[in-house]
Amino acid sequence: MGLAAETVNLGRVFRNRGSMVQALEKVNLRIEKGQIYGLLGPNGAGKTTLVKILTTLLLPTTGEAYVYGYDVSKEASKIRPLINLVSGADTPGYGLITVRENLWFYSMLYGLDKETARERINRLVEEVGLKEVENELLRNLSTGYRQRMNLARGLVNDPLVLFLDEPTIGLDAVSARRIRRLIKDWVRVDSGRTVILTSHYMAEVEEMCARVAVLNKGRVVAEGTPAELRSLVAGKTVAVMEVWLPTDAEHVLDKLESAYRTHDPATNIYRIRVVVNNWDETADIVEHITSHGGKVLSLVKAMPSFEDVYVKLVGGGEVVSEFEA
Repeated sequence: MGLAAETVNLGRVFRNRGSMVQALEKVNLRIEKGQIYGLLGPNGAGKTTLVKILTTLLLPTTGEAYVYGYDVSKEASKIRPLINLVSGADTPGYGLITVRENLWFYSMLYGLDKETARERINRLVEEVGLKEVENELLRNLSTGYRQRMNLARGLVNDPLVLFLDEPTIGLDAVSARRIRRLIKDWVRVDSGRTVILTSHYMAEVEEMCARVAVLNKGRVVAEGTPAELRSLVAGKTVAVMEVWLPTDAEHVLDKLESAYRTHDPATNIYRIRVVVNNWDETADIVEHITSHGGKVLSLVKAMPSFEDVYVKLVGGGEVVSEFEA
C-alpha cells in the first residue's frame, strides 16, 4: 500500500520569552495508506505541532517529514492538493451564506471545475446529512449540523489524507456516532484514503483507529494497534474509587501513579481510577487518602480499559473517558 505519512527523527523547537521549548523530539512514525491513524496525548504533548508540520503549515527544526512521499520542507505545493484539515472547534465557513454556497466557495478555492464541484457538493450534502439544511445560512445551524458541514468542507477536494482534530467535540452521542460512521465509511470505500485523527476521547480512538501513537512531552511514548497497547496493562487490576477530600486537598491524589479522576466541585467528590499490580495495593491507597483527611466513599474492582493504558503512558490527571453526550 505504501505510506501516507512518515516522520524521521522529526524535531521542532520554539522560542518562548527568550527560552527554547522542545515541542517535538525525534519523532519517528510510519502511517500506512488506507487506515485511520490516531494521535493521542495530553495538551502540550506536540500533537498540534506534528499536524501543522504534516499539513505544511510549519517547518520542522530537525529531521524529515513526508506526505505521500513528498518532503514537507521542499515540496509543500505537491502535498497541499492531496490533503485537507478539519478541526472540530473551527467555524466551518461563513455565516452569512448558505451551506451549499459555502461548499461551492471552498470547491472554487481548491480549483475544481464547475461540473465536478456541482456533482461533488450534491453527493456530499446527501452523504453527510446536510440535504435538509443546504439552503440555510450557516450561522443558523445547530452544533451537530456545523460539525457535519465541517466534515463536508474537509472532503470537498476529495483528499488522499484527511487530518481530523477533535471531529466530534461538543456533539451529542447520536451526532457523534454519525460523524464516526461517515469517517469510517469514507476510508473504507477507497484504499488510498487515510485519516489522521487527534482526539481526547479514548473510546472514540479505540473504536476507529487501526493504529495509535501516544505522544507526551514531544516524544512518542508508545505506538501500535489498540490491542497491542492494551497489553501494557495486561494482568493488572483497576481500583475505581469515590473519594471526598477537604477543600484544596487535591494534591493528595497527585502521588497516585497511573491515576485519573473527575471532580464534582459542588460536593468535592472525586471519582478515581488507579491501575494496581494487585488488589492488596489498594489498602495503602486508602490509608494515604484518609491520613490526609479524606474519606473513601466507595471502592470497586474493574478490568483495565484503553483509558488506563493512556494514563499509564502519560501520567495522571483528567481524561475524557466516554463518548460525549
